[in-house]
Amino acid sequence: MTAVPPEASRRTPRNIAALYGVQLATYLLPLLTVPFLARTLGPQAWGALAIAQAFGGVVCLLVDYGFDLSATREVARAQDQPGRRAELLSGVLGARLLMTLGVAGLTLLAQATVPALHQPLLLWAAVAWGAAQAFSLLWYFQGLERLTRVASLDIAAKVAVTAGILLLIRRPADAWLVPALTAGATLLANAYALHLAHRDTPFLRPTWRRSWATLRLGWPLFLFRGSAAFYSTASAFLLGLFVPAGLVGAYAGAERIVRAVQGLLTPLNRALYPRFAQAAEAGPAPLQALLPRGLWLMGGVGAVMSAGTWLAAPLLVALLLGPGFEAAVPVLRALAPLPLVIGVNMVFGLFWLVPLGHDRAFNLTVAGGALLNAALIVALVPGGGPLGMAEAVLLTELLVGVALYLQYRQTLRPAAAGQPAKA
Repeated sequence: MTAVPPEASRRTPRNIAALYGVQLATYLLPLLTVPFLARTLGPQAWGALAIAQAFGGVVCLLVDYGFDLSATREVARAQDQPGRRAELLSGVLGARLLMTLGVAGLTLLAQATVPALHQPLLLWAAVAWGAAQAFSLLWYFQGLERLTRVASLDIAAKVAVTAGILLLIRRPADAWLVPALTAGATLLANAYALHLAHRDTPFLRPTWRRSWATLRLGWPLFLFRGSAAFYSTASAFLLGLFVPAGLVGAYAGAERIVRAVQGLLTPLNRALYPRFAQAAEAGPAPLQALLPRGLWLMGGVGAVMSAGTWLAAPLLVALLLGPGFEAAVPVLRALAPLPLVIGVNMVFGLFWLVPLGHDRAFNLTVAGGALLNAALIVALVPGGGPLGMAEAVLLTELLVGVALYLQYRQTLRPAAAGQPAKA
């Protein structure tokens, strides 16, 4: 195993702590507002909000374009190259502006054709929220492994949003304020984070050339993000195409809980990913030496989260969602294994295939999962409703995990034979 510099060893625990602070603010602060919103809005308006937020989540993934993986990897490799970092910052900003224009056109089309999105104020507030989330600079500071200050900024914005929700929302018609408040606070935080980034990195105006080069750089992982969104972020939106908003509310409540639990894996993933990307620079052997550590951490933490969620499902639904959401209990239990499954999937996909440049194999696997999920939705949701959607999501993640493990085994064979692995 390659030696880790002492300063890097000290940075990793600080970065993990900072990322857990962001993740707690991202998932647990909104989770604190769930009892308030579920009771204030009621199942119907709560379901409509869930559908709009799911569409906003798709917007976030489209505008982000996978740069939280591809650009983070490049920044990690260019920690001592300010000029290269400046090009990346400029290119990512320009590319995201271009993607935002495309998403605006997509939203107009969706508003005109999808009945579940016929609430313009709520829909466009959710789109603004999704785009604002995508412009986060966490990817840049993650690659530099300097997350403390920008994480504190992110947490402060989310605390302000939570306070605004509790103070301003009083009736179902106020649902649009939830994404609108988040969008405003996130944009302010992003503007200050950009100022921090340019303190030690030259400012370069976004140009078409840089934006296009960055789009080409992120294309493989954009395919992964888009495919993964089909059976994760977009679930509530897709369910809304089959069932009334009230039933979507039951699914969305359960999904919100399990995604909040699962989200606690993300700080580990983000803090460890640059280290795995750096180890991969020396070839598969150093990376393989690190892999068991990642598997024990991600899989072990995920297993504890899954078991706790399954056991506490009735109590979590009663406390967080309240009367009228009893149908969410079996849905939550069906989704409970997700933290364990996704934790293991992250190891074989993001800690092995992506650092070694096997983006194509990774993308094909996840894209195949999206196609499988489409078939499972058609087969399970019309008759099973919210529970059918939960089963479709879990089965998809399990089969994607099997495929990622087989890809991992496949990439080991050339190395074992003394040949370079093909990307």
